[in-house]
Amino acid sequence: MTTLVPGPDSGPRAPARRWPRLRRPPFRRSFDLRQRLTTLFVSAVATVLLTRSFLAATGYPQVGNSSLHIAHVLWGGLLLTASLIATLAALSPDAKPVAAIAGGIGFGLFIDEIGKFVTKDVDYFYKPAIAIIYVCFVVLFAVIRWLARRGFTAGEAVLIGLDSLQHEAVGTLTDERRAETLALLDRTGASGPLADGVRALLVSAKAKNEQAGRRQRLVGRLRQWWRLLSGHPRFHELVYVVLVVVAAISIAETAWLLRHGVGDLTFSQRAFTLTTIVADLMLIGGAVALTRSTLAALHWYEHAVLLEITVGQVFLYASEQLAATADLIGLLLLWVLIHTAIGFEKGAAAQTEIVAERPSTLPRAS
Repeated sequence: MTTLVPGPDSGPRAPARRWPRLRRPPFRRSFDLRQRLTTLFVSAVATVLLTRSFLAATGYPQVGNSSLHIAHVLWGGLLLTASLIATLAALSPDAKPVAAIAGGIGFGLFIDEIGKFVTKDVDYFYKPAIAIIYVCFVVLFAVIRWLARRGFTAGEAVLIGLDSLQHEAVGTLTDERRAETLALLDRTGASGPLADGVRALLVSAKAKNEQAGRRQRLVGRLRQWWRLLSGHPRFHELVYVVLVVVAAISIAETAWLLRHGVGDLTFSQRAFTLTTIVADLMLIGGAVALTRSTLAALHWYEHAVLLEITVGQVFLYASEQLAATADLIGLLLLWVLIHTAIGFEKGAAAQTEIVAERPSTLPRAS
C-alpha cells in the first residue's frame, strides 16, 4: 500500500512505501512445561554423567576403524532430530514426554563432547569442558525456572483446556488432569464462547472415557496405592524413617570424603560437601512442611533431589566416578517417584477445589 506525501512548496512527492511491521508471535505456555522441561534437563545431566562413567570404565572405546570414528555426538544429533520430528509431526500428546526424554539424552550426548569443538586439537579431555557443560546446564535450569515463574493467563488456560481435550480424544485424560484444568479455567476467570465450550466438554468428558487403556489402568492403580500409603496413620513415621536412612547415607559419603581431613579435599569435594549440606537442610524443611501439607513436603524433597542430581553428582564425579554413578541411578529413581507423587497430590488438590465449587461436576477422590 502506498500514500502520496505532499511537499512543503511543490506538488506531491514520490509515493512513500509502508513496510509491514514484523510482530513477535504470541508465546503461550504449556500446562506441562515445567514437567517436560525438567524431564529433558534431568535426562541430559544423567546422560553426561553415565556416558563419562561408561567410557572411563571401558577404556574409552571407539566405534569405527583406523580412519573413521563415529563420535556419540552424532547419536545425540539423531536423537535431537527424532525429538523434533515427534514434536512437530505427531498430534498425540503422548509423543511429547517421549520427545522430552529423547531430546534430553540427545542434548546430553551433544554437550558431552563440547571439548572437541572448542579446541584446535579436538580434545575430548579438555579440562575446562566440564565447567562449560556445567554452565550450560545452569543456564538451561534458569531458563526452565524463568518460563515457569508465574501463573497462567486466561488465554493460556483455554489453550490448556483444548490440550486436555486432546488427551480425552486419545483416551489418556485422567480425572486429576481434568480437575486441574477446570480449576485453572475458574481461577483465571477464562470466559467467552470458546472457554465456555471447553469447560462444558471437560465437565462431560468423564462419561465418554469409560474404557481406560493399559497405561491409564496402571496410573490409576499407582494412584490408589499412593492414596492408601499417604492416608495411612503411620505415613509420616515412614517418611521420617526414609529421611533418616537418606541422612545416614549422606553422612557416610561426607565422612568418606573427609577421611584424610578437610585440608586434603579438592575443590570438587568441597563443593559436593556443601551441596550435600544444603540438600540435607531442604530435607529438614520438607520434614517440617510434612506436618502441614504433603504436597509442600514433596516439593522440598524434589528440590533436594534435583540439587543433588544437577550439582552434587557433577562435583562428586570429578573424584569418585563409581560412587557418583551409583548415587545418580538411585537419585533418578527417587526423583521419578517423588515427581509422580507430586502429580497425584496436585490432582487430588484440584479435585477437592472443584468439588467444593461444583458439587455435581466431579466425584470426590476415593
